Amino acid sequence: MIILDLGCKKNKIKGAIGVDIDPNSSADKIHDLEKSPYPFPDNYADLIFAKHILEHLQNPRILVQEAYRILKPGGKLIMEVPHRTSYVAYSDLEHNRYFSYYTFRSLVGEENFKKLKITIKFYKIYRFWGIQKLFNKFPEQYERFWAHHFPAELLIAEWKK
Repeated sequence: MIILDLGCKKNKIKGAIGVDIDPNSSADKIHDLEKSPYPFPDNYADLIFAKHILEHLQNPRILVQEAYRILKPGGKLIMEVPHRTSYVAYSDLEHNRYFSYYTFRSLVGEENFKKLKITIKFYKIYRFWGIQKLFNKFPEQYERFWAHHFPAELLIAEWKK
């Protein structure tokens, strides 16, 4: 199984091929994720992780398009970003954009990915109250009416080619 970790920094996923622009990272391949093509052939990888990188990119569509090209048929793309209501989304001056449930849907919707799941992950106190389960059942209502009352921590999206 070929696994890619795009934007791996120093926390590369075990067993993955790491890709990052920073030569001081744990990357196996140094590459700017804003520039295509990525240094991999078509239909190469079984699984691609993009954890906490999309918010740093000026054009995250490049990453999504390249992930689609690189993934084998049936391959999976897993992306994770801070939710737009998370304090983490605003704590780094290198963050260029903020993500909601709708953002993920529109970002990946232009490709031919099949949505497996988008999870809104909440801080522990809200998980204890059962809010995570409720709002993941009704994510559109959460984003429209409740997001600023109950800030989320992360968005985790899983897509299949």
